Amino acid sequence: MHMDFPKLSKDKPTIGKGTQLKRTTLGQWIELGENNLIDNCVIGDYNYTGQYCFMQNSDLKKFISIAAQVRIGPTNHPYDRVSQHIFAYNGAAYGFDQKDTDFLEKRQQVRTTIGNDVWIGHGAIIQTGLTVGNGAVIGSGAVVTHDVEPYTIVGGVSAKVIKDRFSDEIKTDLESIAWWNWSRQDLEKYYMDFRLPVEEFIKRHV
Repeated sequence: MHMDFPKLSKDKPTIGKGTQLKRTTLGQWIELGENNLIDNCVIGDYNYTGQYCFMQNSDLKKFISIAAQVRIGPTNHPYDRVSQHIFAYNGAAYGFDQKDTDFLEKRQQVRTTIGNDVWIGHGAIIQTGLTVGNGAVIGSGAVVTHDVEPYTIVGGVSAKVIKDRFSDEIKTDLESIAWWNWSRQDLEKYYMDFRLPVEEFIKRHV
């Protein structure tokens, strides 16, 4: 089935119906799908999401591809306390006004980082405080509970390495080239190079 992609704007993000943004900074060339909830995040250039994604307290670098129903940085309840229920630390909805600001502020400071050119499959969950390296692939339905190394493919519950995308030498070269930091002018100049075999791309740009 052929799908037409929207024409995106450099400075005006394309935001789907029903999406809510709270305390979030957006970069350039951004597309967010419908019914996302994004709270206390930094979203870098050229990132896009599918529908029904939920992200909190996270830093997303550039060129990240996020499928539908992805959860990044879910916050934890204080399971080491007498009660882990929200009423005990943020109970205004239940008529308890003494909010535990210390706990809430500390929870917001635990950041999840998604590297450049990462692909996150449908329904994946990436737990709070983790780092996903550049060029990684997170399989559909994966539950990520540990950091993910650059250019590795992980999947399953809890997620384990399935394979590396490239050899260590190629990984090192790509990290060195760091094309995701190129200017728009260079991206346009070398655009067709992204269709070359990876070895040829490296020869031209390392």
